[in-house]
Amino acid sequence: MPKTIERTRRSPEQRIADLQAKIEAIKTKAERAKTKRNPALRHMSAALKSVDKAMAESDDNATRKALDEVRATLSATLALNGVVGAKATAAPRGRRTSSEDLDDRLLAYVKAHPGQRGEEIAAALGTDTYSMRPSMKRLIEAGEVRTEGKNRGMRYVAES
Repeated sequence: MPKTIERTRRSPEQRIADLQAKIEAIKTKAERAKTKRNPALRHMSAALKSVDKAMAESDDNATRKALDEVRATLSATLALNGVVGAKATAAPRGRRTSSEDLDDRLLAYVKAHPGQRGEEIAAALGTDTYSMRPSMKRLIEAGEVRTEGKNRGMRYVAES
């Protein structure tokens, strides 16, 4: 005798929410396609990503301010052309702190919370793992932090 599968029925509200999510996904996909078709929008989008990367690496306040102005202009232009996700006021991911300050914060956090993974540390400090990586490498090379495990299982422990 074949095995019967028990199904649960979704409420009309759940079905409507699912359909609205699908509509938003289709709109986003259409906007990405629009960006890919138009060379000017494609280059502006790439430039915006490059400006974000430059801001993440810059320690100079004047340079960061100039890059922020460039970012605002590019974002506004993309938004005027209907590109979804281009916000003129949005700051790039991660906190913008000096490298020495991040080194100190990382070391203090690892001492207080030994054995945590990079993602956990980044979330607790309000940054991302990409921004945190250079500081963590400096701490490891200086012998202040050691690692346990490999790849995504890697955990950080402060040296005594």
